[in-house]
Amino acid sequence: MIINQPSAKDFEEVTFQCLTQAFNLLYKVYQDYQGYDEDIQKDVEMNKIWKYNDGTIGTSVILLHQAVETFMKSVVCKTSPLLLIEKKRNEWPTLPSRTDKDFDSLYTISGESLLATFCGVESELDINEELILFIEKVRQNRNKAIHGASKIGIKPNELIEDILKAFTYFFGKDSWFLHLSNFNFKNPLFGFYDWDIEDTLTYEYLDFAEFMIGRKKLNKFHSVNLTSRSYFCKICKDTIDEEYDYLDSKWAFLKPNTPKSENLYCVNCNAEFNVIRESCRIESCKGNVLYRDNEIEENICLTCYR
Repeated sequence: MIINQPSAKDFEEVTFQCLTQAFNLLYKVYQDYQGYDEDIQKDVEMNKIWKYNDGTIGTSVILLHQAVETFMKSVVCKTSPLLLIEKKRNEWPTLPSRTDKDFDSLYTISGESLLATFCGVESELDINEELILFIEKVRQNRNKAIHGASKIGIKPNELIEDILKAFTYFFGKDSWFLHLSNFNFKNPLFGFYDWDIEDTLTYEYLDFAEFMIGRKKLNKFHSVNLTSRSYFCKICKDTIDEEYDYLDSKWAFLKPNTPKSENLYCVNCNAEFNVIRESCRIESCKGNVLYRDNEIEENICLTCYR
């Protein structure tokens, strides 16, 4: 008998872990760089930092490939994990006279065999030519990273886009940010500094993704239209400004995005709240989305925050 057979959930969890670490490796490079003041950043441009961290990029490529393979295995497992075994059927330890074998001790398929099996089982996923080309691209980049015979040739912004593509292909829009936020929340150390601030700091993931690929491309991975006019979120702004730093990121959007809409949704904290559609009284500001702060009995413009 083949014992301890994995479930689709087991492989799916590994997929999430690999995608998260592939993203976080690059995010950490960016985060460390942002810790230096503007004068230093002028002397040392970001492209030099990426060149220095070429090994980190290679590791991220390998993790992305591992995520793609484990996701394909999770899909195959929904039919049967036995389809992943590379041994010939007549060599399986399934007859009563043979000793039981743990699934993890057996060789499993990979590469073209895995891809063919992935395409051959029933799946809710739309397995089209675009997805197959993406999987092949990830495989080729991984081979370059592993063998080291030639440079990988993938830029960090392209790699980040591929990581977000993998999240979206496999788990749908918004999944990359929701999972990274949940990963942060599950950290055993989460909340020991300040629960509200640590929860709100996920806006830095959004800022990083925008910095790397631009808001127009980032928009492809979200259900909310990120290319529409953005506003300050009252909750995120107050939380960060009060005790941590000055927040200048805007990740709140009208829902629906219409001239008379009175509802605002924040991608970062997932909050929705009512707004007032009146012109800002600051002459230089063209904003017309205000929030009524009952504590100070004043309206706050969510465009200029005055």
